[in-house]
Order: sequence, then C-alpha cells, then structure tokens
Amino acid sequence: MAMTDDEKRAHWDACYAQVEAVEPEPLPFLTAHADWLPASGRALDLACGRGENALFLARRGLETEAWDYAESAVAGLRERAVGLPLQVQCRDVIAQPPAPDSFAVIVVAHFLHRPLFPALAAALRPGGLLFYATWAGAYAGRGPQNMAYRLGLGELAGAFPGLILLELQEDMDRAAGVWRC
Repeated sequence: MAMTDDEKRAHWDACYAQVEAVEPEPLPFLTAHADWLPASGRALDLACGRGENALFLARRGLETEAWDYAESAVAGLRERAVGLPLQVQCRDVIAQPPAPDSFAVIVVAHFLHRPLFPALAAALRPGGLLFYATWAGAYAGRGPQNMAYRLGLGELAGAFPGLILLELQEDMDRAAGVWRC
C-alpha cells in the first residue's frame, strides 16, 4: 500500500529532524569533477536533503537553488546558506520539476523518480552539466530496500539519451554519472 503525501512528508521530515553534529560531505563524484563546473551560472541541487551539494556549488560561486520535499531538511540548510548565493525551497520536485532551459548545473543525489528524467534533461541549458548519483543493484545493507527506488545495474547509462555521457561509475550498490547538454 502506497503512502499518502502527508505520510511521505512526515516520514522525510522525521528523517531530517535529527540534527547531525558534522556537516555532511558533498558527493565524492561531484567533487572529483569540480574542474568541469562552470565559473558562473545557475545550479540546482534537486532533492537536496541536508544540502551538502548545494553548499559546495554555492561556495564555488554558482547561483544555486536547493529543493527538497522535507521542511526539516531545508530548514537547517537555510541557516548554513547565510551569505552564500543559495536559495532554499521546500518543494515537491515531482509535482513541480525544474523549468526547461533553466540551469547550467543540476545535481541529483540518492533520489530516484524515473519519470522525472526527461524534465531534468530539458532543464539544462546548452553546455550544461547533469550529475546524477543514486543507489543501484541489489540491496547490500545501504540505501532503500525497495527495488523501485534503486537503479538496475547498467540502467543509468541509458537514462538521459538526449545528453552526452561524459563519465559513468557503477559499483555493487551505487551508480553515478555526469552528462553534458
């Protein structure tokens, strides 16, 4: 039985309501390819969670937006975003995907909603970059147990057919890739 919107929101708010003593690190895949990022432009951290990727992008000078469904996630990020070019928004990204041709960089980490793939590709400006990393393969003790929220091994490679795949990394339980529009 599927959760209602209210149950989903309560679930994610409870997950992020716990304060972490240390600020989480941005995706290693993103930081490893930081030299590919533009010096300026608009960036989006979609389903940002605690916002470690948004903070990384904003600290590099990108005008960054961070969107997440859970108010408890973005509330803490708002406090850490003071003085940075970072706009934080509680937003249902499935109901309100990014507008076409609106971002130079989009980062998605540990979030999977396959019907959103075309909107993500369309939201990139020409020359823009999409960084996508999520759980993949069989459950191995980390990430979601429900296979609907995990990519099949090899699936990410074909997820954005209109974009140019620059690099793909897959291991036992994760997949990450970067594409150029």
